[in-house]
Amino acid sequence: MVTPVKERPRPVRASVYREANVVYESGYKRRGIVLDYSDTGVRLRFPTNEGMPEFVTLHAKGVGLQGPARVVWQKGSEAGFQLTTI
Repeated sequence: MVTPVKERPRPVRASVYREANVVYESGYKRRGIVLDYSDTGVRLRFPTNEGMPEFVTLHAKGVGLQGPARVVWQKGSEAGFQLTTI
């Protein structure tokens, strides 16, 4: 018998267009735009397709999100970040 997998509903996301920054551990800072966000994460678009490290510090004050974050996915110039407590 196969046990059904319970899918968790995705958090409600708010669509916006606000400036944000991510800072690497080395101190390198990248500027991007918040496309949408929830209480636990954010999707950003950057002007270039540079790869990112797994962990960054997120500064998205325009949407009230700030702190350590993990890069969950990256495709082209967009990336998804999950807020963490590292």
